[in-house]
Amino acid sequence: MKLKSGLAFIIAAIAFGAQARDMNSIQQSGELKVGVPGDYAPLAFHNKAGELLGYDVDMAKDLGKRLGLKVRFVPTSWPTLSADLQADKFDIAMGGVTETAARAKDFALSQPVVPNGKIALANCASAPALGSLEKIDQPNVKVVVNPGGTNQSFVDEHIKHAQIIRVKNNIDNLEALRQKTADMMVTDLIEGVYYQSNEPGVFCVANETPFPGHRQL
Repeated sequence: MKLKSGLAFIIAAIAFGAQARDMNSIQQSGELKVGVPGDYAPLAFHNKAGELLGYDVDMAKDLGKRLGLKVRFVPTSWPTLSADLQADKFDIAMGGVTETAARAKDFALSQPVVPNGKIALANCASAPALGSLEKIDQPNVKVVVNPGGTNQSFVDEHIKHAQIIRVKNNIDNLEALRQKTADMMVTDLIEGVYYQSNEPGVFCVANETPFPGHRQL
């Protein structure tokens, strides 16, 4: 597929299946299949009416228009995204796909364009005490995490002593913070700032400078 060069401006990395349909096959089908987990605001998320929205959603639609193709969004999840892409369930994956060595080995990734990194998104009552990994990694701190993505990988690597609450998806992470059944979650700066801006007093970014070793979207 020769789509990579046309997506240099995209806000999140896009993974292209190594064994995906070629461009001729896609054009002949008249449809571009885009895989999205759909739980990562502001890139790809569902509103209360169940509509799929976000920057990546808009870009996928724009890409379809430019290519003269209908865009079909295919639900996936962070634990299954790579396997689904390898199985050719969709042509590209979008919606907050972080560049990692493992993904770069198996797929072609667009050029990362958004400086980004892992931060602590906390309920605002807990945020002042959670500004560093040292403060977070304590037995009295409750960290909520969903499976399958780079947030889980970061938690597993860096947080050894805090209480880990594992939930089904990223939506459940946020609800745990709203209900204060967890103190914080690890996420990317772009998502943390989005929720802090949209629900002030509920969500607070505990560290505006990402933790060391951050990657780009």
